[in-house]
Amino acid sequence: MKRKKILLGAIAFVTLLLISSISYMLLADRDAYKYYTGLGSGLAISEDDQRIAFSYFNNGNSAIYTAGQDGTDVKRVSNPHEVYHSNPKFSPDGSKILYLSQDNNRIQSLYIANVDGANPEKLSDKSQHISGAVFSDNGETIFFASMPAEEFKKTEGETQEGYDLFSVKIDGSQMEQLTDRDFYTMDSLVFSAEKKEILFKDFDDLNVFDLEDQRVYTADFSSEMPADIFHLTLSPKLNSLAFTTITDESKDTSLFEYDLFLKDLQNGETQRLTDLNSSVVSPVFFNDKNEILFLEYLNWPQEPEEYKLRTVDIGTKKLKEIRLEMPDLESSNSVIKAIDYSVNSWTVGLLYTVMLMLITVYVKHEKVFLPSLISLAIGLLTLAASFVVAATVDPWAGIGVGMLAAGLLVCTIVIFIFAFVMKLLRKGAK
Repeated sequence: MKRKKILLGAIAFVTLLLISSISYMLLADRDAYKYYTGLGSGLAISEDDQRIAFSYFNNGNSAIYTAGQDGTDVKRVSNPHEVYHSNPKFSPDGSKILYLSQDNNRIQSLYIANVDGANPEKLSDKSQHISGAVFSDNGETIFFASMPAEEFKKTEGETQEGYDLFSVKIDGSQMEQLTDRDFYTMDSLVFSAEKKEILFKDFDDLNVFDLEDQRVYTADFSSEMPADIFHLTLSPKLNSLAFTTITDESKDTSLFEYDLFLKDLQNGETQRLTDLNSSVVSPVFFNDKNEILFLEYLNWPQEPEEYKLRTVDIGTKKLKEIRLEMPDLESSNSVIKAIDYSVNSWTVGLLYTVMLMLITVYVKHEKVFLPSLISLAIGLLTLAASFVVAATVDPWAGIGVGMLAAGLLVCTIVIFIFAFVMKLLRKGAK
């Protein structure tokens, strides 16, 4: 009798832990960057090459910083509150800095501030989601890509509107929509002062918006570029393009790798600048040095993304790391962090398995397989539900339910094996 009470107590305790873990996973903030400290995405270089700008996570708090080109004299120039600041841009005269602010719904707003961080002002409307922005050559106008925030929140396939190009003055006045094309994506905005054009990437296409003719056309060199290019940027002298694309040696593997390439717009030749076996992010040209600043995505494609700040010499292809002399950073709440990391799908699976094992021990000999059969039924019903969800709600949600079903079935196999061993042991004991 005492043994039964102990088993019932253990079952109740494990069940309570299981319910608590599931509730915590459903209700807690599962953001991969919640406690992260390290570089964020987006880089910028001032016109005189003396300062670089970047985003940096400090215990999950992402702000904009500036530093000398050698990584010294680091200064924080934005003060986010429950948002992520990223993708900085220097104004041509170096007096202003532009950046994006992302809220907990992943909606990005456009902000401008003095280069020291003073007088931050929001330029975009709350109804807009901004994917990128650039200054004009005189620094008085900002061009940015935007789509309705409500459309961005919708799942793939439900969206009715896409991205378009807008302009706004640095004081927030005279906002104007320049295109009405609903582009699927609008990335890598580059302003060309010489041609009065804005170059941007829409999925696999390279487009140009002519500011004088107010029209969009395909870039002249678009057909000469690889099919999958990312992080496109134009050199200050407008004679070459830097971009990342899939390396040939990784095309036949399960994980694509993205290195940095340079295309000479005068002779059409393309050369590979890096061979890092990872992913290159956010390349940007220095103005007077024959170098490119970029981020190496060290743990590609995991999250949170861990970056190393590097430069590559265009002529020699020599790589150099820039070590940032970051100021003292906030310490994390180690207790909450430990709980957050310890409660995950593996924890839930383990508790579920242990609970059913205890129930298997508790039930009578002739019902030893009952818990595993119930678990099998739950797993099969969940698997069937995954197909229904995928067909009627969302394919990605269906995949998520399918993964849950797979986990349940794996646990069920373990419980079946345990029940079989229990039956043999009880038979042997008799």
